[in-house]
Amino acid sequence: MEQRWENLLLLHWPVEKEKITPTLPADLEVDLFEKQAWLSVVGFKLTGLRISPIRSILWPSFWEINLRTYVRDRKGNRGVWFYSLDSSDPFAVSGARLLYGLKYNFAETEGLLKDNKIAFYSHRKFPHQKANSKFHAQLPKSQQLDNLANSKIDNFLLERYQFWSIRKFGRKSESANVKHSPYRAVKVKEAVYSGDLFKSQGFAEPSEGPKFGHFCEGLDVQASAPEWAFSIAGHANHKYEDSFNL
Repeated sequence: MEQRWENLLLLHWPVEKEKITPTLPADLEVDLFEKQAWLSVVGFKLTGLRISPIRSILWPSFWEINLRTYVRDRKGNRGVWFYSLDSSDPFAVSGARLLYGLKYNFAETEGLLKDNKIAFYSHRKFPHQKANSKFHAQLPKSQQLDNLANSKIDNFLLERYQFWSIRKFGRKSESANVKHSPYRAVKVKEAVYSGDLFKSQGFAEPSEGPKFGHFCEGLDVQASAPEWAFSIAGHANHKYEDSFNL
């Protein structure tokens, strides 16, 4: 898939490792920064979505809001585990659930960037998945050097190029990769969140504002097919080769 992420706001809270570990598949572990686990709320606008092999079809843009944590697999590969993803595009919700096993929810999602302030809102449609969220941040007026997000903790929270999920009836997590240029993000210091995203996943809602916040204007992104698709393609290639005694 090819797509663009625009107007990204990422808010981060420290959380105890013991709160995260029971929520992950057995083949993943919590990725820590200086012995600290993290939960993040992320909002952005997804545009320019094209999916191979039918790249001629351009999907409409939509806003997405997700709750995620940071993990690594048994080989030490680092990436992201998504607890929930809210989107206003029903086809994107269905497709991502089917192809990747991602926990997408159909919801009203909106975003607004105006006068150096960015705000997001989500409202899930279905009662059994009910969870709302509102969050906003005041953005720096300039991308001065002291506002750039380039510390070790910034890189830990931002530079993630792999994610895991479990498809329905799956026995273990499967991964996919994303490719994009490094984030050119700025630090956000004035941010407010309220909602049910944490509670809907069994976590306590934050009692304070985020410890860190980031804003990025946009990234061009490529996402690989899910791991199971490569497995099927590999089996197909072997059958093709065997039929010709290659």
